[in-house]
Amino acid sequence: MSAAATSPKSPRQLYQIAKRHGMWDPEQIPIAEDRPHWERLTPGQKEQLLKVCALFYEGEVSVSDTLAWFIAGMQDADRRVFLTTQMFEEVKHAEFFHLYFRDVFGEVNTAAYLVPEYRGVLLDELKARGEAIGRALLSGSEEELDKAMVIGFTHYMGIVEGGLAVTGYQYFEEMLGSRGIFPRLLQGIQLIRADEGRHLAHGMDYLRQKIARKPDLAALVRHLFWSETLKIPARTEVVFRPNDFGLSRIKMMTLAYSHIKQRQHECGVA
Repeated sequence: MSAAATSPKSPRQLYQIAKRHGMWDPEQIPIAEDRPHWERLTPGQKEQLLKVCALFYEGEVSVSDTLAWFIAGMQDADRRVFLTTQMFEEVKHAEFFHLYFRDVFGEVNTAAYLVPEYRGVLLDELKARGEAIGRALLSGSEEELDKAMVIGFTHYMGIVEGGLAVTGYQYFEEMLGSRGIFPRLLQGIQLIRADEGRHLAHGMDYLRQKIARKPDLAALVRHLFWSETLKIPARTEVVFRPNDFGLSRIKMMTLAYSHIKQRQHECGVA
């Protein structure tokens, strides 16, 4: 069960936890130790690992660039304070992958991996969510701001972090952890996962409280979860071309469906 489902912590408490446990430094991880593991992979395995890491990197950069809109639109002071720690952590996650490409993979055009199945959800559509928050904020309409924030949180924390990323963590574990390879990459993933557990807990709590106060917003959230669920097979197909690590496509797809279902339950629209 996810942190969002089990954590009763307030935004202020999550902020305090972030101060104590979120201060890891990507530069202090001896990333280059993974280079020999990379050199032993087959070409197909390299491509499979590169693709997933590139998508994670592009996603981390995108959420870092977008989160300022969410902070600006957040009316609750404690939640705004917590979101400042989230921005810091998202930038740090992007830094980790940047350093990893530099020290292990070498120069890679990560943007080339943003195929349509992922470009929208990670970049273009997420950017549009942030801009919608900005327009609603400037309009002065509380109703429009609530809609934009709820849709934005569903997309960012519900889909990107609560669907794609958490499934990706398991993908890494199946691909690398089960083989005892790439320990420094897995170390970074573990630290990122801990940070994003807080983001997810806060995001689902925000949605749950908003929907409880304004039940008419639930339909917007359900529709977005439904439309994104329909895209799971195509997105799974992308990250399984190639599949030289021999992972189970059905297992990963089933996991993705279960995470989306869990997010809907956590925010009260299941």
